Amino acid sequence: MQKVERKIHRKRKYRRAILMAAALALLAGGVISAAVLGRPAEKPQRQEDHGGLLTDRNAAELISVTVARRGEEPWTLIRAEDGTLQPEGGGDWNAETQSAEMLTEAVTQLRYEDILSEDSSVYAENPADFGLAEPRVTVTARYTDGTVTTVHVGNDTGLEEGWYYMTAEGDGRLYALSSAIAEDLDVEFALLHPVAKPEIYAALLDRITVKDREGSILAEWALQGKITDRDAASNWAVTVPFSYPADEEAIQNLKKSAENIRLGAYTAPADGEKTAEYGLAEPRLEIIFHMAAGSTGTVGETGIYDIQEHGERTVTLLIGNARDELSDYVRYADEIFTVSHFTLSVFTEPDPMGTTARYPVLTPLASLESLTEEANGEIREYVLRDAERTEENQEKRREVLLNGEPVSWETFEAAYDRLLTVTFSGTLPRETVWEKPYKKYTFRTLSGGTHTVELCGWDGVHDAVTVDGSTLFYLIKGGMTELPRAADR
Repeated sequence: MQKVERKIHRKRKYRRAILMAAALALLAGGVISAAVLGRPAEKPQRQEDHGGLLTDRNAAELISVTVARRGEEPWTLIRAEDGTLQPEGGGDWNAETQSAEMLTEAVTQLRYEDILSEDSSVYAENPADFGLAEPRVTVTARYTDGTVTTVHVGNDTGLEEGWYYMTAEGDGRLYALSSAIAEDLDVEFALLHPVAKPEIYAALLDRITVKDREGSILAEWALQGKITDRDAASNWAVTVPFSYPADEEAIQNLKKSAENIRLGAYTAPADGEKTAEYGLAEPRLEIIFHMAAGSTGTVGETGIYDIQEHGERTVTLLIGNARDELSDYVRYADEIFTVSHFTLSVFTEPDPMGTTARYPVLTPLASLESLTEEANGEIREYVLRDAERTEENQEKRREVLLNGEPVSWETFEAAYDRLLTVTFSGTLPRETVWEKPYKKYTFRTLSGGTHTVELCGWDGVHDAVTVDGSTLFYLIKGGMTELPRAADR
């Protein structure tokens, strides 16, 4: 989980003097703070403002910083020649900039809010009372002059704004540390690792595949043509576990979900030991996004439309064990991350049937080149073409011919629009038997594609409908609306 962004903490002004004055006034009036009464008697009381800097160094003086969080293994970042922080002992990456800067400032400009006691025996006798027997976090900073500073951050003091107890090795005093700086020191190693974003572009996707643990395909959707086809959006199909045209809106949502995948926190490198630990040696699912070569465009900060060319590529995500109820371990490239269930659920719980087209006519009018209707031995062929421009009409328009004779474009357009709204009446039961087709429509597109719709008698009231060779749904008889039956005279 990413930390909420906030400003890096600089040296504070002396606002505490106002707070101290108010506190002294209350004490003078005989008012006793409930917070003071609530603290254990052996814990020290804040006497006066001793806020200041425990360390005051330039960032360039820092050689390394080691962080040991409560209950976790310690880790170390080393400062490289270019000033970036890198993990010790391997890992070809630089710590995420903002988190690294906050950690660097926290150890080089380490400000405490108060000195609660000059006497180490106050906390040394019962360190557990202060959270110092097992500190919340221990941080060790090493500097270019050979000095080393190690601090231990304990529990909340119960004082001002969530202060925390802090001690420094070689220094017997007990300090109060602000919650903000305590958070900067108590940073998760995973949050320092930069998180890549899988480069998945909805406009370039032409196939999405989901495989199970054995490598068998559970679900697959594929574009039936090229991404540059004008009817590409409406020309997808479910190819596994059955073959059937896909719903345009469902595919758009599927592609958008793919483009919006974000990796969560970095977990570990994808080496042999870690892949087994997180269930990725034999992943339970494999999700493959294939993209065709093409271009994408975005508007930059200057307002210029920037076009980028991309080659054919594939992005693969391997899904391992569940981390908890909200996220899974996912391998991307050579690293393991956590990813939310919600982000991946449309792929990890695929529903091919739910993405099928529920209407028989798939071709938008703008993409239609011709339509042939065959029934009772009669063939009607509607051919669409661009009309010639005349001196009276210079606008580009289309016209339609029925068996070579002109038909009113407005009449055909209205009839075709009604045909596009026809939806299936229901899903055919298993083991359904239907008759041979008695009517067939053939749609040819401007991009060279072909779609067929066949009506087959089923139960006397409904027709089984075969679309592009696949039969899943039925339609009430007469459900396909009529096209113009005769040419204009």
